[in-house]
Amino acid sequence: MLIGHATQRANATGIAGIALALLLLVSCGAAVPSTPTPEPLTGTYTASGGGGALPAVQALAARFKELHPGVTFIVSESGSNSAIKLVLSETIDVGFVSRALTDAEKQTVTGIPIGFSGTAVIVNAANPVGDLSREQLRQIYSGELTSWTTLGGTEPTIRAYIREPNAATRQNFESFVWERNVPTYGKNVIQQTEVEAMLAAVNSFRGAIGIASAGSRTAADSRVKMLKIDGVAATQENLANGSYKIVRPLAVIYSNAVVVKPAVRAFFDFVSSPEGQRIAASAF
Repeated sequence: MLIGHATQRANATGIAGIALALLLLVSCGAAVPSTPTPEPLTGTYTASGGGGALPAVQALAARFKELHPGVTFIVSESGSNSAIKLVLSETIDVGFVSRALTDAEKQTVTGIPIGFSGTAVIVNAANPVGDLSREQLRQIYSGELTSWTTLGGTEPTIRAYIREPNAATRQNFESFVWERNVPTYGKNVIQQTEVEAMLAAVNSFRGAIGIASAGSRTAADSRVKMLKIDGVAATQENLANGSYKIVRPLAVIYSNAVVVKPAVRAFFDFVSSPEGQRIAASAF
C-alpha cells in the first residue's frame, strides 16, 4: 500500500510538472506568433502608358509575377500623356511614361526611372539610304528636300510621316531636329496617330519616312528599317552611352494624392531594386 501511494504521488507530481511546462510555454509566446503572419500579395492590377516604356514594364511585370504568383499586372499602351491622366483619376494602378516629366507634372505624380528609350527614324525596308544628318531631317520635314535621289536613294519622291502632337516620339524628335526653334513642318507631311498605323504607312510607300520608338519591336519589323542619325545607330548601347542623341527617359509613375496599394508598392520597390533596374535596362 505504501508503494501504491508513493506511485500515485509521483504520477500526480509528473502531470502537474507537464501542465506547468505547457503553461509557461504558452505564456512565453513560443507557440503563438507575437504578430499575425502577413497575407501574401494577391490581386489583379492595371498598368498603362507610353509605348517607349512598354517592353520594360512588360518585362518587369513578368518577373514580378514569378516572384509573387498571386499578383497579375495587365499592361497596355495608351501614351505618356494619357498615363498621367489615368493615374490621377485612379483609373489605373501604375502609369509609365517615355519622356521627361514637366515641372508641373512632378507636382502631381512621382516617377521611378527605368532607363532610356529613343526615337528612331524609319524608312521603307527597300530604301537603300542608311544614314541621315540632323540637318537633312530638318530639310525633309520642313519640305525643302523632296526627293531621295539627292540623298543617295532611288525614289523620286519623299513622303514624310509624323506622329500626333502629344506623342512622346514626336516631342523627342522635334527637340532634336529643331533644338530651341519652333518646329516648322512642310505642307505635305502626313500625321499618323498610332504606332501600327505609322509602320504600315511607311511600308506602303517606297519613298516613305517616319518615326517610331527605338527598340526590339521596331528593329524586328521587316517592313521598315531604322536609319543611323549622324552616323550613329539607335542601339541599346548607343542610347545608354548617349551617343545616339534622339533619346528620352523612361519611368513608372504613381499619383502623389493616393495611398498606393500594398502589391503596387511592392512592385515599385522591385522596380527600384538592382534586379528591377537590370531587367528594365535589358528590355530593349
